[in-house]
Amino acid sequence: VAAWFPNFQEEIFASLFFSTVKVEKKNESNILSWNFGNKAATITGTDIKITFPFGTDISNLSATAKIYSLAAINPDPTQSRDYTNPVTFTVKSGDGNKTKTYTITVTVAKNNEAEITTWKFEIQAGTISGTDIKIIFPFSTDISSLSATETISPQATINPNPSTSRSYSNPVDFTVTAEDGTTKKTYTV
Repeated sequence: VAAWFPNFQEEIFASLFFSTVKVEKKNESNILSWNFGNKAATITGTDIKITFPFGTDISNLSATAKIYSLAAINPDPTQSRDYTNPVTFTVKSGDGNKTKTYTITVTVAKNNEAEITTWKFEIQAGTISGTDIKIIFPFSTDISSLSATETISPQATINPNPSTSRSYSNPVDFTVTAEDGTTKKTYTV
């Protein structure tokens, strides 16, 4: 006969077979799972790692850890803390004979946006449509030596430098590289 006791926490259950009762081991100091909300971390040995999307604030997070019922974890992962640097937690087995220290490393993914959101020559603003930037100047404007200011995605770079004076008598290409280093877009002015 097998029985499950729903009054215990999810990870605690007992099996009854004839007169034998199996219960959890008292000598385990493992973290079985680690979550920030519904986002699960990866556990490899005593290293626990998780990556959040770009822009996530990791300076005030609380976590849930699944450990054996008789084990204890310190400090309490449900208390909010700053994860901008790796944080260590110690798990002690129920019998007190085993202790493991886990390192939780939380990272924020790099931005993958490579956008130009504004473009100006002094007070003359450009119109951005896709990767085309158009600016209409009065007929007699000298466009042989202009420097521009631009707004691009956070942590992105642009090449060549738009603030360097150059001729715009013909279309000029500018490449924006996202912080992730792989996402690129070429804009034509």
